[in-house]
Amino acid sequence: MDFLARRSIRKYLSKDIEEEKLKEILKAALASPTGKNLKPFELIIVKDKEMLKQMSISKETKTASMLEHANVAIVVLGNPEISPLWNEDTSIVSFTIHLKAFDLGIGSCWVNMKGHYFSKELSSEDYIKNMLKIPQKLKIVSVISLGYSDENKASYKENELDFSKIHFEIY
Repeated sequence: MDFLARRSIRKYLSKDIEEEKLKEILKAALASPTGKNLKPFELIIVKDKEMLKQMSISKETKTASMLEHANVAIVVLGNPEISPLWNEDTSIVSFTIHLKAFDLGIGSCWVNMKGHYFSKELSSEDYIKNMLKIPQKLKIVSVISLGYSDENKASYKENELDFSKIHFEIY
């Protein structure tokens, strides 16, 4: 797998994702490593086009606009009652979804909830929690949009990588 070719995809074709490919993505997510193998995550799969459209609406920002045309969204939830590492563990799950989707030729984009607002009075997380009837104890770490890409993005080039961020032995 050419990791330099994996890019965030925000524009999707109307082609549905095959059930077998979605199942492969979900199996990869369920096999993601977590601290002490506690698996403090749950996933909500959203395919309904009207729900995806409603999830994409934000009065304050356009951060989730790609959800309207996605074929599927996976809401990645963390449970702080299971592990203090719920945020890290669910981030790993989220990126595992990205990598498996890429491996299967499916585009994806991480939609962040943290620090985003649906309106001045309502956070994006609370908006989605209310919409999907998510229990308050659970936290939304990400919403991953999935679909066949309707955009061409060039792979990263090695000379674009900032190797100064890598330190050996000491800072």
